[in-house]
Amino acid sequence: MTITFKQSAETFRVEEIPLFPPCGRGDHLYLTICKRNLSTPHLMNVIRKAARLSEEEIGCAGYKDRDAVTVQAISIPSRAEKAAVRAVESLGAEVISSALHTHKLRTGKLEGNRFEVHLSADRASDLFELEKACATAEKEGIPNAFGPQRFADGTSIEQGRLLFLGRRSSGPFRKARFAISVFQAYIFNEVLAARRKLGFYPGPLNGDLMKKHETGGEFVVSTADPQIPGRLAALEISPTGPLPGKKMAWPEADALAFELNILQSQDISMERARLARVPGTRRFLRVPTGKIQIYQQSPTNFRLKFALPPGSYATVLLQELGVTVSIPERPSWPPSDARS
Repeated sequence: MTITFKQSAETFRVEEIPLFPPCGRGDHLYLTICKRNLSTPHLMNVIRKAARLSEEEIGCAGYKDRDAVTVQAISIPSRAEKAAVRAVESLGAEVISSALHTHKLRTGKLEGNRFEVHLSADRASDLFELEKACATAEKEGIPNAFGPQRFADGTSIEQGRLLFLGRRSSGPFRKARFAISVFQAYIFNEVLAARRKLGFYPGPLNGDLMKKHETGGEFVVSTADPQIPGRLAALEISPTGPLPGKKMAWPEADALAFELNILQSQDISMERARLARVPGTRRFLRVPTGKIQIYQQSPTNFRLKFALPPGSYATVLLQELGVTVSIPERPSWPPSDARS
């Protein structure tokens, strides 16, 4: 199969699926904004400066990619509405709707994202292979890796490691937080890649910290439990991997030893992780895709529509389908992610 995805605003669209509707009252205003070729950090920075807001006063559920058409919500204090709308329009973006709510929008507070991508093939017969790959992904889920755009030129990985270990001053809040999150993503990807290489994906590995896809409940498993393989196959549960930090839950037994081996290669022990300034969390090593819709626009041009959970990458799904992905080069800061 020779299908390619070359990311641009003409080939890529992302739209947030809200976790909740604004209640219609309160001091925070949620602006739903449609933008093109415009990263979320740049948009937020322009709004913040125009409305004279602090970093803590403006919020979003997640960064959206620069090289795309994206629809997402940004929260601001209601008093800043006029200045914020003028700033959005000055960038060529559009405020689709606005509504009041009682608190700001926080990272990760969304149901997921809807994606629409345009693909090009060398042969019309590639459609059959694409359909088979989509059926497999729908049945088995996909690895929940961070996409390559998360790491950009790679310089933030070491910066984030040193910040995580407290070996350098933090600097600007958002930039420091971003660098640490890049390092956490790197650790997660290393764990996931090692499990796949050694045949421990999706598991179970004895002591895995599993998570329920429907409720989010976490529990440690034993490979002696005969129900676990069936629940894994049904996509009811999946193992989790580390985004290390002081409040992160840990697996046990073999799964714990497996993760500690990778963390220790970065000079991080369990004790050191518990002293970190960031809370940390667990992340699904695998996520379901739901239905992947394929539209054939011409013999060698296809359009895919699908939805993914918060924080999951459309480019990772495409790579798992066998699609060759080409994304624009970019620096590590400011970030530009094709995800939540």
